[in-house]
Parts: sequence; structure tokens; C-alpha cells
Amino acid sequence: MSKSMTLLQSIIFILLFISNSVFAGQTSEYTGTVYATPVKHLMPLGNGDGVLIMQSSGIVAMSSSPPTIHALSCVGMGLEKPDENITTDFYCTLKENTEDSFDIKGSVGGEGAGGFDVIGGSGKWAGATGRGEFVRVVESEQGNKTVFQVEITVP
Repeated sequence: MSKSMTLLQSIIFILLFISNSVFAGQTSEYTGTVYATPVKHLMPLGNGDGVLIMQSSGIVAMSSSPPTIHALSCVGMGLEKPDENITTDFYCTLKENTEDSFDIKGSVGGEGAGGFDVIGGSGKWAGATGRGEFVRVVESEQGNKTVFQVEITVP
């Protein structure tokens, strides 16, 4: 095989590799603030533990250009043991408008910090994946304020 043919094949291979990388998905980083009101119910168990059931709704201000507001809806459940911090697993949907929303699955500890995975969505977020973390900065009778950062990849 001639050198020019080998060079041409190498160039084609490199161009194919680059084009597949470009179209593999767009990843963006966001930060934001959640303002939510949780409703918690504790179901006592016979062994002294309790099952915590949590539902939360609120709004999310998310950095983007321009910044966006999302409606938040979450539900979660965890096992509370005496003298231990509780960890609650949860699912949330963040709805930007009637077509665009994304979903997360995560875990929060008793101190109000945790992490989550982006598990898909609809509209511009369809097929989204990613990871994020958060920390609750205010907890009161009126509601909670939580700050977060997330990296989302869309196909």
C-alpha cells in the first residue's frame, strides 16, 4: 500500500473520531438555588425505628444564559434509627416549561447535604445524564433554601 493511501486512511480515521466526539453530547455545568417546602411524615416501626416519608415542592433558580426558573416536585423515603443520622433517598422532577423538564435521583443525609444523578427528562433534556451535589443552607418552618451544582450531558 502506498504512503499516500495510508496517510489518507489515517486522516479519514482521525476525522471520523473527531466527528463522533463532537456529536457525543453537550455537557454543561449549572449552579442554582432551591426554595422548597417539605412535608414530612414519620411512620413508627415496632422495633423503635421509623420510616420517614418526605414530599417537597418549590422553585429552582438555575444559572444558564439567560437564567431559568423551574418548578420542583420531589418525593423520598428513608429509615430513621435512634441515635443515627437518617439518609433519605429521593426522586425529583425540575420542570422548566410544559415541554422541558429533567429528573434526578439522589440521597440526602440528616445534615442536609447529598448528591444526585440526572436520570433523563423531556424536550431539550430528553436523554439527559449527569451528576450533582447540594447542601441545605437554611431550614425553617417556612421552608428550606438549598444550593447546588450539577453537570448535565444531553445527547
